[in-house]
Amino acid sequence: MIAFFTDYGLTGPYVGQMKAVFANQSRDITVIDLMHDAPVFNPLASSYLLTATVKYLPREMIVVAVVDPGVGSSRKAVALNADSRWFVGPDNGLLDVVAMQSDRSEWYEIIVDDKRHISASFHGRDIFAPIALQLFNQEPIESFLKFLPSKISQAECDLAEIIYSDGYGNLMTGIRAASVSLSTRLLFKNKTLSRCTTFSDVAQGEAFFYENSQGLIEIAVNSGSAKKFFNAAIGDEIIITD
Repeated sequence: MIAFFTDYGLTGPYVGQMKAVFANQSRDITVIDLMHDAPVFNPLASSYLLTATVKYLPREMIVVAVVDPGVGSSRKAVALNADSRWFVGPDNGLLDVVAMQSDRSEWYEIIVDDKRHISASFHGRDIFAPIALQLFNQEPIESFLKFLPSKISQAECDLAEIIYSDGYGNLMTGIRAASVSLSTRLLFKNKTLSRCTTFSDVAQGEAFFYENSQGLIEIAVNSGSAKKFFNAAIGDEIIITD
């Protein structure tokens, strides 16, 4: 199986053309749209979101992850083998948190010998999807990957910022819920928030934070939008207090 994680959105030709790369080769590949509304142009925030969401994918999964504002530049195209899952994407920090939170990880640079038919602005379709297909077909990796023994992740374990807002206006953070105690409080936008288990623990219209279904701390408002309540945006800082 192959999963897509991008900031492309579902409008336009981009997701469909990436899937067409697989359809042209095989109809037996199951493709999962993990998400296509990752934080736009923001590999840092997306890296924490990616790491949280892939934990629920089967082992041996191949993940094509593309949040790539530097597409067409000198940044490398890389593949990461982390705890038996393959990740393919740009070398811009997007895969670093996955590597850092894995028990075992190996980095590879993607080898592209023929660049004549590669768009400078669509590496998802022309580089990352074809490499994922080669991995799916279990082709010898020596023919298209170069081992990078010295590459290490520069990521931190947690990111005390807003990394995503869902359709309800809930604010996902890059903080693992398991990394803080039950008595921990958050200071966000000059308001102190207490930890609860779920929405009904507080009155309607009241703000709080909780462990969401991805294992991350999320700020929410019961029966309301935390995004509107706080006038929040991706990258807004959170202060953890005891």
